Amino acid sequence: MTDARKPAGSGQGAGGDAARPGSGVAAARARLERAILQTRLSLLWEQAWPLLQSVLITLALYVGLSWLGLWSLLPSWLSVIAALGFLALAVRAALPLLRLRLPGRAEALSRIERVSGLSHRPLATLDDRLFEGSESAETRAMWDVHRRRASAALASVRTDLPSPQAFRRDPFALRVLAVMLLLVGYFVAEGSHLSRLSPVAGAGPQVAAIPARIDAWITPPVYTGRAPVFLTGATAELREPGKAISVPEGSEVIVRAQGVDDLAVLLVSPEGTVNLAEPPAGETGEGEVAAPRVAANTTGDGLRSRLEASAALEIRDGDTVLHAWQVAVEPDEAPTIRLLDDPEEQLSGALKLTYLMQDDYGIVGARADIRPAQRLNQDSGAAIRPLVEAPSFPLSPAAGERRTGTGETIRDLTSHPWAGSEVELVLSVTDHAGQTGYSQPHRFTLPQRRFAKPLARAVVEQRRELALDANSQVRVLDAMDGLMLAPDVFGEKVRTYLGMRFARGQLVAAQSDDELREVVDLLWELALNIEDGDLSAAERALRDAQEALRRALEDGASDEEIARLTEELRQALNEYMQALAEQMRQNPQAMQPMDPNAQNLRPQDLDEMLSRIEELARNGSRDAARELLAQMQRMLENLQAGRPQQMPDGMTQEMMQALNELGQMIQRQQELMDQTNRFDQDQRQQQGQQGQQGQQGQQGPQQGQMTPEELAEALRQLQEGQGQLGERLQQLLDQMARNGMPSNEELGRAGEEMGNARDSLGQGQPGDAVGQQGNALDALRRGAQGMAEQMFGQGQGQGEGPGMAGRQGSPMDEDPLGRPRRTEGPDFGDRVRVPDEIDVQRARRILEELRRRFSDPSRPMLELDYLERLLRRY
Repeated sequence: MTDARKPAGSGQGAGGDAARPGSGVAAARARLERAILQTRLSLLWEQAWPLLQSVLITLALYVGLSWLGLWSLLPSWLSVIAALGFLALAVRAALPLLRLRLPGRAEALSRIERVSGLSHRPLATLDDRLFEGSESAETRAMWDVHRRRASAALASVRTDLPSPQAFRRDPFALRVLAVMLLLVGYFVAEGSHLSRLSPVAGAGPQVAAIPARIDAWITPPVYTGRAPVFLTGATAELREPGKAISVPEGSEVIVRAQGVDDLAVLLVSPEGTVNLAEPPAGETGEGEVAAPRVAANTTGDGLRSRLEASAALEIRDGDTVLHAWQVAVEPDEAPTIRLLDDPEEQLSGALKLTYLMQDDYGIVGARADIRPAQRLNQDSGAAIRPLVEAPSFPLSPAAGERRTGTGETIRDLTSHPWAGSEVELVLSVTDHAGQTGYSQPHRFTLPQRRFAKPLARAVVEQRRELALDANSQVRVLDAMDGLMLAPDVFGEKVRTYLGMRFARGQLVAAQSDDELREVVDLLWELALNIEDGDLSAAERALRDAQEALRRALEDGASDEEIARLTEELRQALNEYMQALAEQMRQNPQAMQPMDPNAQNLRPQDLDEMLSRIEELARNGSRDAARELLAQMQRMLENLQAGRPQQMPDGMTQEMMQALNELGQMIQRQQELMDQTNRFDQDQRQQQGQQGQQGQQGQQGPQQGQMTPEELAEALRQLQEGQGQLGERLQQLLDQMARNGMPSNEELGRAGEEMGNARDSLGQGQPGDAVGQQGNALDALRRGAQGMAEQMFGQGQGQGEGPGMAGRQGSPMDEDPLGRPRRTEGPDFGDRVRVPDEIDVQRARRILEELRRRFSDPSRPMLELDYLERLLRRY
């Protein structure tokens, strides 16, 4: 048998053969025909869609860019060229579409057989027929069997969806960019979608006319702290009509307008009229007014101008006045500064200035300038030629945010070459507006260091004369020759004489002002070595360290810088105290007799003050730290006026140990009272929370709070500590009795209060214990003070102890250091007023709470702004 395959519709035999199997075969054939048609269409779509996608991407890019307003940004000729380029790309992408043809039946059958999983092409068999002349019965029977087997495959015929795989023709995913541009451009070109498609129309003229709107306001300078004044808007309607608007000098008027064709903003004053919309003229003729500096920008920041004088502000559209206001400018007065007292010389020779600074909006900075009072040489009458610069230093600002009020500055100028000469002092102060005010010149003698040795005084005098006038070099050289006569007669040391000879040789060899300045410095070092030896270097290092720390506190240095400078000051202080002790040991007769009521300045006191300064600065209390530093500086200055007092004859080693032990008890009782107070607050807070939990439902303890068991354990430990302290006091009383010391009722009362506090802590009543501990602390202090008075014999013949004198302001209550007087022994807590630990901890807790609230973004913006202003200084 030979096969010959032709299309079913090409002859009658095929149609007749198809009808023989019966109605089931006919239905299957009909389903096959539909599948063939669907598959041919799918094949056509797979060929057409990749080509059509390229055309659509090109059109989408054009439409999206047009909606975004590309043509309005390009010149017309470039827009047309770009549009033609898009058209050429679209035509090029569409040309292959013209060559598309519908796929044939054989391609469709092959696709169906592959999708249906049929082998040996059974569907093509259904289109086959026998050759002409092969119509025998056996052949026909076999053919029918073959056709029936092939027809069974019609039941499993399936088709699939088109799979064009268009992404292969778009490897750069331009289709995503095209869709994005369409979406964005659609919303951008709202109301002008069709008009923007033209490359020559542009987007500008098609936009609807902008309605007329004018916004005007006046912004005062930031340093005034005043709010902007809105000239237009809802708030402006609340202003009284016709009333002048008062603003500070230097305020800036800002006008923004849209929809106004011929805008003119005029400042009309008696001196003339200024149009802010016109650029300032380079030169002004007679009768014209120089225009202020303005930024003529109506689309960005608007029109701006500073207001220096009162004027009428008018906004016009051509000749039509749209708005008009009368602006009254408040003048910014220049700052003032004056001395409250004459410059005061401290015991150390430092210069103390007390002054009053005033300004309407605050002070930026102040300085003190010193100039020579004598400007002509007394011998020749020629102008003097100073070798060194005139002293000039910044003044410490007054307390407060505005830095106005009374200020005080202590500056050591004893090492300056002009020290000891008559000078003029002029104070200057500058405000935020750049205005400077000056004080009246004040003539006085610049404090100098007091030299006890005549040779040192003579060397310093020649140094001052040379520094004030370089023309006096020959006269100073003659004086140096006179000072070096007969050194053996005056008992000069060898190193002093050698230093004098070296200084004279340098003075003779000096040919320029720079070399003369080196001689000036050399003479100062020579005088210091003659007078004090190594002490002067330690004193100078101490003052330099104090000045560095003071400047760091004023300038807002970091905590690390403050800690470093504090440590340097501590080291310089230790070296100074050692040098001072060495000088006292070598020259005890040079010390002046002391008042027997004076006290010692212990290194522990100074170290405590340094630690408190560092802690206050770290917690943000820079003003308190500066004040404490100034207090320590005054104490050190007063140190030169006294020496340690001698111990009373009746003071024994056992008495001193008892007094020190009592001082330690006072500190321990203070610590126990602080801890009890803190636990009492925790207990009250827990009781309040338990009451709220009873109403809202049981909840666990909040994070950071102690549980009732932990609180009970803490109170038990406090009870043990309080009991041990009471036993310690009783042992001290017993030892005092054995040593024959008189009984002290205050110490006995302190022991009773300690026992009551211990019992209250055992009963879980920290609130009662706090009051009892406070009574015990007061009794301890009174008892210790009474003991000290008895030991030193200070209460005899005066009618009152030093503690009472201190409360009444007796002069005997102050020691040469300017502090409340106390006796030898430990510190009982009533000495120099340094912020105690409770104040520091309270300040730290307040600062932490402010920071916690500021970090909470759920709080109102008004509260967050307020918290930011509070924390800005810390």
